[in-house]
Amino acid sequence: MKTKKIVFSAITAVLIVLLVSFVGVTAPVPPHPDLIVNGRTISSSGAFIENGVTYVPLRIVSEALGAQVSWDPNAYAVQINLQTANNDNAVSNVIQNISPSVVAIVGNVGNDRIAHGTGVIIRSGGWILTNAHVVDGLRNILVILHDGTTWNGRVRYFDSGSDLAVVQIDRIGLPIVTFADIDTVVPGETAIAIGTPLSFSLRNSASKGIVSGLNRGLMGGTNEYALIQTDASINSGNSGGPLVNLRGEVMGINSSKFVGFGIEGVGFAIPSDTVMFVLNQFERYGEVRRANIKATFEESWAARHGFPTRDGLTVRSSQGVTREQGLVTGDIIMSINNTPVHSTIDFNEVMKRCNRGDTAEFLIRRGDNELTLLLTLI
Repeated sequence: MKTKKIVFSAITAVLIVLLVSFVGVTAPVPPHPDLIVNGRTISSSGAFIENGVTYVPLRIVSEALGAQVSWDPNAYAVQINLQTANNDNAVSNVIQNISPSVVAIVGNVGNDRIAHGTGVIIRSGGWILTNAHVVDGLRNILVILHDGTTWNGRVRYFDSGSDLAVVQIDRIGLPIVTFADIDTVVPGETAIAIGTPLSFSLRNSASKGIVSGLNRGLMGGTNEYALIQTDASINSGNSGGPLVNLRGEVMGINSSKFVGFGIEGVGFAIPSDTVMFVLNQFERYGEVRRANIKATFEESWAARHGFPTRDGLTVRSSQGVTREQGLVTGDIIMSINNTPVHSTIDFNEVMKRCNRGDTAEFLIRRGDNELTLLLTLI
């Protein structure tokens, strides 16, 4: 006789589905099926099976998920307060599930000084995604998996502009991460950072915070694209590790933070859409081939200092190929393909959606006039 088990992994399923019908259930069956909520077995008292229908006690399951459940005799109603539910169980489950896909990367730099960082497994055949700055100049690369096994690694792909790289190890059957759709990421949602901060003895440490902001640009930074801001603790060695949501999806790859007296909780991650763009370029070309117009730009004072602005991007020089006429020094780019452009990062974000050889529509201001130019990207 096999014991029937009912597994819950989401509050929504618990609250909506109170009766679960099982086709083909035959007698005899145990009087009380096991209840498993988020991987943890709870009391099965009150659950029973009758005529092929399984009845589940709402209160037991809801409280196991952290909700506050009470009986209001005056209203003759059961009150379930999900606002009181903490997400500790969800966080611990996410950490437990994704940790096997997080690795530590260690090697030698300079005069054999040991340096380390973090990576995530993106291909079961041994592809490890990390930051470019983690492996830049790194020799004798070793990748330490979650189970403690160590493998020799080699840099397969490298791109400094996005600060992303892929390290290859000769191992198959590895558990891979899932990336979030960047359009579903919102400020305020829980963010979990996993990595190897400060010391190698702290391998696979986790910290929790929120998504503090999106589309951030770093003044003086080397990353050419917009970033996710988070207050989840990111320290030296966390670089290359995942920033994860409560669904266990990787929202971004941790890359940098602000440090200094009086500065706390200002870290940054490379968002999943940039990761996908770079990985697709790696697989197609073995490098990132960015569409561009062979121009140099100057941002407005407001854009350089992060102020809200409608100022465009000023052209300082251009060698672009066009169908009509080219950009000239002093032209101000207002939009590309109907997307406003106020900074170099805005320009690069638009170029992620274009390929070399594509024709893009540039709305520019030249003196007192607005012009539309069709530029062939090269």
